[in-house]
Amino acid sequence: MNDKSFDSSANTDRLESFECRDVTARLGELVDNELAGNERKAVEEHLDTCPDCAAFFASYRHVVQSAAELREPETPLPVDVQNRLRKALNTRLGLTLPYIA
Repeated sequence: MNDKSFDSSANTDRLESFECRDVTARLGELVDNELAGNERKAVEEHLDTCPDCAAFFASYRHVVQSAAELREPETPLPVDVQNRLRKALNTRLGLTLPYIA
Protein backbone atom coordinates (compact mmCIF):
# COMPACT_ATOMS: atom_id res chain seq x y z
CA MET A 1 0.00 0.00 0.00
CA ASN A 2 1.32 3.35 -0.89
CA ASP A 3 -0.80 5.77 1.14
CA LYS A 4 -2.48 7.09 -1.99
CA SER A 5 -5.13 9.58 -1.08
CA PHE A 6 -8.70 8.95 -2.15
CA ASP A 7 -10.53 12.21 -2.66
CA SER A 8 -14.23 11.63 -2.84
CA SER A 9 -15.17 15.29 -2.67
CA ALA A 10 -16.63 15.08 -6.18
CA ASN A 11 -19.63 13.23 -4.71
CA THR A 12 -22.61 15.30 -3.69
CA ASP A 13 -22.58 13.75 -0.21
CA ARG A 14 -19.16 15.30 0.34
CA LEU A 15 -17.18 12.25 1.47
CA GLU A 16 -13.90 12.85 3.22
CA SER A 17 -10.54 11.95 1.70
CA PHE A 18 -9.19 8.56 2.82
CA GLU A 19 -5.64 7.31 2.52
CA CYS A 20 -4.59 3.66 2.58
CA ARG A 21 -3.81 3.78 6.29
CA ASP A 22 -7.29 5.19 6.99
CA VAL A 23 -8.88 2.36 5.05
CA THR A 24 -6.83 -0.43 6.64
CA ALA A 25 -7.68 0.95 10.08
CA ARG A 26 -11.37 0.44 9.27
CA LEU A 27 -11.29 -3.02 7.68
CA GLY A 28 -12.47 -4.76 10.84
CA GLU A 29 -15.46 -2.46 11.05
CA LEU A 30 -16.18 -2.99 7.35
CA VAL A 31 -16.13 -6.78 7.68
CA ASP A 32 -18.37 -6.58 10.76
CA ASN A 33 -20.79 -4.21 8.95
CA GLU A 34 -20.17 -1.51 11.54
CA LEU A 35 -19.37 1.31 9.11
CA ALA A 36 -22.28 3.43 8.03
CA GLY A 37 -23.08 6.14 5.55
CA ASN A 38 -20.37 8.23 4.00
CA GLU A 39 -17.56 6.53 5.86
CA ARG A 40 -18.51 3.09 4.48
CA LYS A 41 -18.94 4.54 1.00
CA ALA A 42 -15.53 6.23 1.13
CA VAL A 43 -13.83 3.00 2.24
CA GLU A 44 -15.57 0.97 -0.47
CA GLU A 45 -14.72 3.53 -3.15
CA HIS A 46 -11.08 3.56 -2.04
CA LEU A 47 -11.03 -0.25 -2.27
CA ASP A 48 -12.43 0.05 -5.81
CA THR A 49 -9.58 2.35 -6.85
CA CYS A 50 -6.61 0.96 -4.90
CA PRO A 51 -5.48 -2.53 -5.94
CA ASP A 52 -3.09 -2.80 -2.97
CA CYS A 53 -5.82 -2.12 -0.41
CA ALA A 54 -8.29 -4.33 -2.31
CA ALA A 55 -5.84 -7.25 -2.21
CA PHE A 56 -5.13 -6.66 1.48
CA PHE A 57 -8.85 -6.50 2.22
CA ALA A 58 -9.48 -9.77 0.36
CA SER A 59 -6.79 -11.47 2.47
CA TYR A 60 -8.11 -9.89 5.65
CA ARG A 61 -11.68 -11.00 4.92
CA HIS A 62 -10.47 -14.54 4.14
CA VAL A 63 -8.65 -14.78 7.47
CA VAL A 64 -11.71 -13.52 9.36
CA GLN A 65 -13.99 -15.98 7.56
CA SER A 66 -11.56 -18.86 8.14
CA ALA A 67 -11.26 -18.03 11.82
CA ALA A 68 -15.05 -18.00 12.13
CA GLU A 69 -15.12 -21.56 10.82
CA LEU A 70 -12.73 -22.84 13.48
CA ARG A 71 -14.23 -25.01 16.15
CA GLU A 72 -13.08 -27.03 19.08
CA PRO A 73 -11.80 -30.50 18.17
CA GLU A 74 -14.21 -33.32 18.91
CA THR A 75 -11.53 -34.98 21.02
CA PRO A 76 -9.38 -32.59 23.03
CA LEU A 77 -5.63 -32.92 22.87
CA PRO A 78 -4.15 -34.93 25.75
CA VAL A 79 -2.75 -32.78 28.56
CA ASP A 80 0.84 -33.89 27.90
CA VAL A 81 0.56 -32.78 24.27
CA GLN A 82 -0.96 -29.44 25.32
CA ASN A 83 1.90 -28.90 27.78
CA ARG A 84 4.53 -29.75 25.14
CA LEU A 85 2.93 -27.21 22.81
CA ARG A 86 2.88 -24.62 25.57
CA LYS A 87 6.55 -25.31 26.34
CA ALA A 88 7.47 -24.91 22.67
CA LEU A 89 5.52 -21.64 22.38
CA ASN A 90 7.05 -20.34 25.61
CA THR A 91 10.55 -21.17 24.40
CA ARG A 92 10.25 -20.02 20.79
CA LEU A 93 8.09 -16.96 21.30
CA GLY A 94 9.14 -15.92 24.78
CA LEU A 95 5.64 -16.45 26.17
CA THR A 96 4.67 -17.49 29.67
CA LEU A 97 1.74 -19.78 29.03
CA PRO A 98 0.93 -21.74 32.20
CA TYR A 99 1.10 -25.51 32.11
CA ILE A 100 -1.96 -27.62 32.71
CA ALA A 101 -1.84 -29.69 35.87
